[in-house]
Amino acid sequence: MPILLFSLLFMSLSHPAAWAVNATLTWTPSTTYLDGTPLTDLAGFKVYYGTASNTYTQAVDAGLTATPSIPTYTVNNLMTGETYYFAVTAYDTSGNESSYSNEVSKSFGVTTTPTTTTTSTTLDTTPPGDAQNFTAVAGDQLITLSWTNPPNLDFAGVRILYGTDHFPKNVNDGILLGNFTGLPSEITSTVQTGLQNGVTYYYSASSYDSHGNYQSTAHASATPSLNNGDAQQATGGGCGMVFPKDGKPPGPGQAADMLALLTVMLILLMRRRIQSLKSQVLYVLSPVGVSLLSPLVRKKSFDRSRNPPSC
Repeated sequence: MPILLFSLLFMSLSHPAAWAVNATLTWTPSTTYLDGTPLTDLAGFKVYYGTASNTYTQAVDAGLTATPSIPTYTVNNLMTGETYYFAVTAYDTSGNESSYSNEVSKSFGVTTTPTTTTTSTTLDTTPPGDAQNFTAVAGDQLITLSWTNPPNLDFAGVRILYGTDHFPKNVNDGILLGNFTGLPSEITSTVQTGLQNGVTYYYSASSYDSHGNYQSTAHASATPSLNNGDAQQATGGGCGMVFPKDGKPPGPGQAADMLALLTVMLILLMRRRIQSLKSQVLYVLSPVGVSLLSPLVRKKSFDRSRNPPSC
């Protein structure tokens, strides 16, 4: 990770008025990163100060100053009798800002000698993690997007873009749906309405941190359809009931149709049963007439002590 070193950070005092003093900060930054590569995208410096340690109520963008090789900046209208605390940060052309340098403090109104200190600042160029479990669920002319924010402590938000012919390739490609701020590891969702059924929408979720670093690798797509919203089905264990889209149960007319259908099915079953019984009947001719005996009666029910029926 690139690290900038600031050396010879000191302050000199001037007293243009009895009630105010000025503090001049001067530092000499290095021209390379720690790995030896040239530092080519440094854009400037910011000076922070206040009257309490590590609590800076004022911030000034000093830029690269008039002498970039030896930056110098003067803070004006400081009150005598107060102790001020100063720190410096660096930022690059992409807007990434480093953490604070180590702190320098001065009590004004008291004779002091110049203070020399060496400080280092680190530019945060590491993006947060992806938006997790990013999903798109289609409905009738709408799509519901859901995701979980990454757990990074410096997480700031998720930028969602979309298109209808491809997934957005970066944070400037596609149509902006919105920037959704939140807390790390928070579950978030949003609904986009007014969409065209039958068209596939491609989404990109780019998480970003407080230093302006973006992560652009979470994607999802869905196609709205009228069928997606026609019915609501209860899910889970046991039986499920399907209701119309308006949520109303079937009316009397629908119940009568069902009863007629069940009646027809019952008649068909009875006819099949009668045909089966006919195939099992044994026709026996006798002098008196026709007797109907089942195969079971013919085999087991005749009394052997009686005379068999005459033909």
